[in-house]
Amino acid sequence: MCYNGVDEEREMEYTVIIRKAPDGFYIASCPLVPEARAQGKTYGDCMTNIKEVLELCLEYRKERGEEIPKEIEAKKVTIAI
Repeated sequence: MCYNGVDEEREMEYTVIIRKAPDGFYIASCPLVPEARAQGKTYGDCMTNIKEVLELCLEYRKERGEEIPKEIEAKKVTIAI
């Protein structure tokens, strides 16, 4: 968003999905930004990495004039398996 010719930054929140892989690494992805994926040896490393990747993906989208998705709500559902 521009205001008086200056890019305005705003903070946005995104849901990330984190799982632990069989090799012990943590893997994160963001449903609204499917190209954003990261991993880390620890949970903290994974969270740091996915945040950096999300920032880069959204910056790239912004530079190309692409949509910056806005999350409305995240819900969990329960299913029987």
